[in-house]
This record gives sequence, C-alpha cells and structure tokens, in this order.
Amino acid sequence: MIIENLSTRKKVIYSFLYFFFIHIIGISWINISLISYGSMNILSSLIVTIILLLIVSTPYILIGFFHKSISNNGFYNLNVIALVFLLAEYIKSIILGGFPWLLIGHSQNASIFNYIYPIFGNYFVTYLCVLISAFFYKTLINQDKKYIYLSFIFLVTYLLYPANIKYHEEFNEKKISYSIYQPNIYPNQSYDPKEYKKISQKYINYIRKKDSTDITILPETITPYVLMKNNELLREIIKYSNDKKIIIAGFFTQSKENIHNSMVVFSDSIALYNKRKLVPFGEYTPWYDTLIKLSQSLAIPLSNITHGSDEQDEIYVNRLKIIPIICFESTFSNIIDSTMRNEIIINISNDSWFGESLAPYQHLQITQIRALEFNRYILRATNTGISAVINNNGVIVDQISNNSEGEMNGFAYIGLNKSIYSQFGDLGILMLLFLSLLFKLYKTSKRL
Repeated sequence: MIIENLSTRKKVIYSFLYFFFIHIIGISWINISLISYGSMNILSSLIVTIILLLIVSTPYILIGFFHKSISNNGFYNLNVIALVFLLAEYIKSIILGGFPWLLIGHSQNASIFNYIYPIFGNYFVTYLCVLISAFFYKTLINQDKKYIYLSFIFLVTYLLYPANIKYHEEFNEKKISYSIYQPNIYPNQSYDPKEYKKISQKYINYIRKKDSTDITILPETITPYVLMKNNELLREIIKYSNDKKIIIAGFFTQSKENIHNSMVVFSDSIALYNKRKLVPFGEYTPWYDTLIKLSQSLAIPLSNITHGSDEQDEIYVNRLKIIPIICFESTFSNIIDSTMRNEIIINISNDSWFGESLAPYQHLQITQIRALEFNRYILRATNTGISAVINNNGVIVDQISNNSEGEMNGFAYIGLNKSIYSQFGDLGILMLLFLSLLFKLYKTSKRL
C-alpha cells in the first residue's frame, strides 16, 4: 500500500529497506553469536552482521522492480506479485549457499496450509500466502462486496481451522525405540581443555545406561576436536553399538587435508555423513582469499571447514534408512532424500551459539515443516536445546526445553507412505511459473 503510487526507483528502495529491517528483527542473533562465541569486537561483529543482512535483503528489491498497481490492473498482477515474492525467497535460499531463514512458508504450521506442505512444499505455501494477502488488499481498496464476502469466509476458515487436525495418518505398524540426550554444554565449556574428560564421561555414562534402545542420539559436534581412533569416547561408543543398537553422534572428522562437520552412525559398522550446507562466517568464510583477515579474527574453533559432497552414500541399518540433516541443513527441503518407506529423519544440531535469542525456537519451527513435507518422523538432538521428537504431521510430541539438560525416550513410527512432495519436490512451483509465462505470452500475442 505504501509503495502503490511511487516511482519504480522508490519502490525498489522501499522494498529493500522494509525487508532489511525485518531481517534485523528476525536474525539479530547473528550478532550475539559473533560477539559471545566468535570473540569479535562490537564493531567487527556489526560489520559482518550488516553484510549478511544486506545480502539476504537484496533479493527483495525484485518486488519493488516488478510491482504494478494492484488496484488498477487485473487479478493477473496479484499472481505476478506472489511469484516475484516467491522468486526473491528462492534466491535468498541459494545465494552464498543459501540462507532460507524467515521464509513466509515456515510460519504456517498448524494451519489450513498443512494440507499444502506434503503436496507442494514450503515455497508454494509462501506463494499462496502472498497471493491471498494481495487479494485481501485489492478487495479492501476496491470495496467489491462479492470479494469482501469471499475474503471474510476464507479468514474465518483460517482462524477457526483446528490445529490438531492431521493431514497424514498416524503410524501404528512399525516402530523403533529411541533415546535422545541433550547435555546442555555451552561453547565456553566445550572448548575448555580442562572440561574435556568431564564432558566425555558424561556421554559415556549416558550410552552405557541405554543398552536396550534401538537408536541413541547425541548432538552435533559433541567434542570440539577432530575424531581420533585412540579416543576413549569413540572406543566406548563402538563397544556399545551393534546391529541392534544404533548410536548416532556428531563429530569433526578429517579426510586428507579436509575437516568436515559429520554425523557418524555406529552399528555393526560405521557410516558417515558430511554436512553439505555450512553456515557462512560460522563454519566457513565466503570469498576466503579476500576476507582472510576477517576469518582469522573469528575465534570460533574449526570455523573454516569443508562442504560435504552432494553425492554421499545412503545410510542403512537393518533395512532402516537413516536420513541425516545437521543443524542449519534442516532449513533446506531439497537436500532431504526420501526414497523408501522404512526411513526416519535424524537431525543433530548445536544451537548453543545462538545465545538467549529467538533462533532456537525459529530453528525448531522450520524443522517441523520438514516433517510435514516428507511425512516422516524427525528425531532431533541438540546441545542446549531445543531437542524434540516431531511426528509426521509436524507436531512436537516431546521436547526438552531450552537451556536445560535432559533426555527423551519413546517410540517413533516408520513403514509409511512417501508424500507427494518427496517424490516431485518443487515441480509444482516450476509448473506454476511455466503456466504463468505461457499466459503472459498469450496476452501479449492478443495485443499484437
């Protein structure tokens, strides 16, 4: 409404500024992480934070550039605005490896859109939200009674939609027992050499008492050191794991000269998954040759690790497929490879870097959407919170509160159908873009 009658130049500027301030509010925790755990001074941390905010806000200038008057042009322009907004979010999700945080689609769990996620995915929900919002706006400014009634009916339906109605059927055929441990260890403890033995013993004691559990899950990077063969913790994990007892934990691992952030799955053998989507300036430094001094100023141990390969071996234990996602990767739908019925998604994370901010809660909400999209249970183990068990309807069935030590034990259901989205991904969005382009070409040809 604010940019309705402005020049294109001003629309672009206003669009950028609006989303810049939205990101300041929503991801200010980046600054907390850099100061508290990256040991950066306030000025340096502000510079890095502003750079990131500029990068993730820039794609939204497309909205101002392509915006046309909603009130004076047909409903086709509502579709254009929604598609451009969608394109901006998609660009944000791939630039610098991607930062798909604060996407509109991630905000609609436990709503009528729960029926959309498993079919078309998160980006399509973003498209629908923007399209409906633009429709409401057009209805208000045109004062068309027919559309006012239609808008009112949708709004009432949305608000009264029962959050406990489930899209997916509950599983009751096959299940596995799990145990998830949240140790509540902060970086300043974890990276203190004096605390290493104490922390290792904490994990060892937990593993020993969980001998009858099918899967025991520990958080991301449970020690700050590269995994070594003669490590006491490693020996104990191998000792207590077998084909009937899976132990999953996060470690730094080394391959030749490369260091990876890895999920290690211990059973009768050892399987490895290396994190593919790394956090800019936290796990690697973009444009390293140019920003080498900035990288060296970060006091985050092992902060320039290597991306995992896009082609990695799938992990199977007793015909159960383990789908691994590490921390930040839960924000990306396209890296989850759901191909069979007997599978479960394991998410390990270390959100202690976020400090006292909204980030752990935002991260959990995003992960809930992945469960809905893929019709899969997600078992989530974090260092300081929020660890959770999320069912296939995106509902949290158990969790450990933030900044506390605890464990969860129970059963997760497997042996389930694949969702439509898991089979076709974002094909629906691509078809929508293609059909919109065809329609535009048709309208153009009619004018000639």
